[in-house]
Amino acid sequence: MKDLFNTVPPEKSCVLYVDLSAIQSNYKLLQDFVKPGTVCSAVLKADAYGVGQDQVGKALYDVGCRHFFFAYIYEAIQARLHHESLGHYDVTIFVLNGVFPGTENLFFDHNLVPCLISLDQAQRWADFAKKQKKKLPCILHVDTGMGREGLSQKDLRQYVQGSDHHSHLEILYIMSHMANSNNSGSEKNKVQLDRFLAARNLLPDTKASLATFANSSAIALGENYQFDLVRPGMALYGYKNETYSTLLNLKPCLAAYARILLTRTVLSGESIGYNCTHVCKHDTRVALISIGHCDGVMRAASNKGHVMINGKSAPIIGTVSMDVLMVDITDHPLESVHAHMWAKLYGDITSTMDFAQNEGTSVYELMVRHGSRYHRIYDIGQKAI
Repeated sequence: MKDLFNTVPPEKSCVLYVDLSAIQSNYKLLQDFVKPGTVCSAVLKADAYGVGQDQVGKALYDVGCRHFFFAYIYEAIQARLHHESLGHYDVTIFVLNGVFPGTENLFFDHNLVPCLISLDQAQRWADFAKKQKKKLPCILHVDTGMGREGLSQKDLRQYVQGSDHHSHLEILYIMSHMANSNNSGSEKNKVQLDRFLAARNLLPDTKASLATFANSSAIALGENYQFDLVRPGMALYGYKNETYSTLLNLKPCLAAYARILLTRTVLSGESIGYNCTHVCKHDTRVALISIGHCDGVMRAASNKGHVMINGKSAPIIGTVSMDVLMVDITDHPLESVHAHMWAKLYGDITSTMDFAQNEGTSVYELMVRHGSRYHRIYDIGQKAI
């Protein structure tokens, strides 16, 4: 890691280290874990959970992934163009939030597969297919208890029985999304599974032969939930619940660092930062760290948690500002901390989850909040790219 810091431009204040090899390893572990015949895809929405969809997409393609999910069409178009630039013409790209009015031609031109989340979307995509005089691919998303996107049982019956629209579509998979799969003991999981099987039976056999039900957590619930295509998201990046730690040796992919701007001593009785939220009880040596809530460190982390300097904890004190935060280095050897060194915010699973918890949030939110100031180092096989 020390050698990789040599590549950081001198003007950069913070670094996000991304271990693409870890993501590749996690994907292979997941593919090997699911039942034979089940395909493992990759959810790369929100810029691959803030990690970088182009870099992650290529790394996963190199270890055999050919099915990718995105939230919105602009993400999917970027992915299609990127893969084609690399000569990857054998990937299938799905759009989870379906077809906005007026985007039908974009789906068609870029060979994208919409996940149809409402009766309106299903009818519009079928109408477009009819005009093209082609059967167009899609995933039909049904709501089994998430209460979010997806056709209700009533909508599904209306769609199948009330028109011939479905005859113009090539339904690649029937799909649903689980609400509480991270709780393996939840009765909701079985309720949703039963509803999913019932919804599947409403479709003609030829259109319901393949199904996708399992997100990251649901994969760990067992083969009954895995069906034909699983859709891991967070598990790819190495951060999941305790169930996974007993099943798979997932590797975290991120580490965040920030420069130390200066060190100083604040006298006893003086306050630190906005709103005087920390008053020094004794003369306190402080390091000013070049990262703040503009870079994803929430104000809720004020006076909570710590960063690591030279492998030693330095508690966050005072209010986290937009551009900087302060840490207490009183217990560090006098000459061991100085300006221009790097402080580590988080790296392994425990420190990343702890950092998120101290901010009152989740690792999901922590990952997608990394801002544009970070210099990103993509490492694959100990080689920065």
